[in-house]
Amino acid sequence: MAILGGAIGWPASLDRPAAEQLAAIHAHGGAVSFGYAVYLLYSVLVAPLMIGLAARSFGGLHGPLAATVAAFGTLSALARSIGILRWLTVMPALATAHATADPAARAQIELVFGAVTAYGGGIGEVLGVGLFMAAAVGLLSIGALRHATMPRGVALLGLLARRCSALWRWPALGVAIEVPAAVAVSVLSLWMLAAGVWCLRR
Repeated sequence: MAILGGAIGWPASLDRPAAEQLAAIHAHGGAVSFGYAVYLLYSVLVAPLMIGLAARSFGGLHGPLAATVAAFGTLSALARSIGILRWLTVMPALATAHATADPAARAQIELVFGAVTAYGGGIGEVLGVGLFMAAAVGLLSIGALRHATMPRGVALLGLLARRCSALWRWPALGVAIEVPAAVAVSVLSLWMLAAGVWCLRR
């Protein structure tokens, strides 16, 4: 938020026309690459986070519930990373080409930009966050409540984060229920902080 927000007005920039986004990426290429590299690192670390929390909550990964949480956490990290990589590979190239293209070519580049954005968002957000991360956090929280392996408040916050993450991307699947992205991301971040405090206190 600090890096990309200051450079291109992210995440509000994602709702702007393709031409404006491409121009902003071209004008602030270094900051965009750095910001999304940090975002990529954060997303990759989702896998060891969920694996570690599952192992800590259930005494290892030998049980089916713990293994399932770890698997969904890993799938979330993979899908998120694929979605983010477009901003480090394809989008800078499109932005450079768009800056020097004639109007007809620009229109074609903007169409490609929109298609790649929709596809990458589907992988990273619908699958990575809305399905896999929601499943990992939800199963971890349900198991923690059932076996009392995590503070009840942290587990309940995890269930709320699961619901918000899932409902955030349901409109993409044709379901007329939506949670604002800022709310979904904030609740998930608060759960991660709460889980981190619990781990440190233990």
